[in-house]
Amino acid sequence: MLTAVLISGNWLVYVWSVTHAHIVDTSLGYYINPLMNVVLGVFVLRERLNRAQWLAVALAAIAVAYLTVLAGRPPWIACTLAVSFSLYGLLRKVISVDALPGLATETLLLMPLAVAYLAWCQAAGTAAAPSPAPASARC
Repeated sequence: MLTAVLISGNWLVYVWSVTHAHIVDTSLGYYINPLMNVVLGVFVLRERLNRAQWLAVALAAIAVAYLTVLAGRPPWIACTLAVSFSLYGLLRKVISVDALPGLATETLLLMPLAVAYLAWCQAAGTAAAPSPAPASARC
């Protein structure tokens, strides 16, 4: 359930940010994501980096810091995307479930929420599927 919440939250923030013209913030999130993966790998999974790898991480961190300063506002969208996707990846790595059954389980867990949202949109008249016209309006 936690992986389903993380990946759906990630995609909701992604779709919201793109549709509200926060493209730079969204891109920055996916630049930060590999750095978050390295942090989780080193501190949670106890992986070791050699000098060249630490240098690469440092250069990437400097570049991300520079891009963050250029953005001119706190990178909450970028951080949300990076943290949610990195945690999702970490959980999928440590949970012993194959890719297809894991994705199917996540999808089945989220399906009731998706169906409820689509029903609500239909009832509110904002759904993509048009309602059938009343019999008096048909030609």
